[in-house]
Amino acid sequence: MTQSEFLVALHEQSVPIYEQAIGLLWWTGRDDPAAGLSARAICDLLEATGLPKQNASRLNGKLLDDRRTSKLGSGGERRLHPRARSELNNTFKEFLAPKPVRDTSSVLPTALVAARGYLVKVVTQLNAAYDAQLYDCCAVMCRRTLETLVIEVYEHVGRADEIKGTDGHFLMFSGLLGVVEHDKKLSVGRNAMQGLRDFKKLGDLSAHNRRFNARQDDIDRVRDGLRVAVEELAHLAGFKP
Repeated sequence: MTQSEFLVALHEQSVPIYEQAIGLLWWTGRDDPAAGLSARAICDLLEATGLPKQNASRLNGKLLDDRRTSKLGSGGERRLHPRARSELNNTFKEFLAPKPVRDTSSVLPTALVAARGYLVKVVTQLNAAYDAQLYDCCAVMCRRTLETLVIEVYEHVGRADEIKGTDGHFLMFSGLLGVVEHDKKLSVGRNAMQGLRDFKKLGDLSAHNRRFNARQDDIDRVRDGLRVAVEELAHLAGFKP
């Protein structure tokens, strides 16, 4: 979490503005308890989060009267007393706790793989990666989803050995796709098969090409086909809707 994100979290929880100022002093001194900020610097940081313009003189007066703070040097900076910092740790550390990943189904609905809890977590992560503009991460997690679903299909029909290499391990995505393409017994629809093929190039580039970085339009271009492929593979794997 950045300082800006910390302030936004305080604001979203309706923490009073003055206590947000104290929170900034707490944040600034996390690694160096002797570090501090001037009232003007605090006002600038609060305003940068979207709050109205703050009165630095008024804030400075409040900080001078607040026994939790003390003067730092000759530049008008204030810092928290060690005891006050210790007491405030519990107050502010809760805002640093990781937030649960929010599933937006921006790429794939988790309902498609609800039959497998571990796949729901993977799909939730790939949606979150897309929302956070981490498109290589999203592509790699899409690839993992497809690999897992193909394996689920072959395990479901009792033919898992057909998608394993000579070392006994399951093939990578390219190998799995090659088996599916030539499998006359597995009735993968044309649209689903095309979705798998369309994704292969992007998945390979994001996973293995060190000079390639996926962009939003790369994901958007394969998203519809990906959804069709995931839904059909989930059906072939015997997932209950």
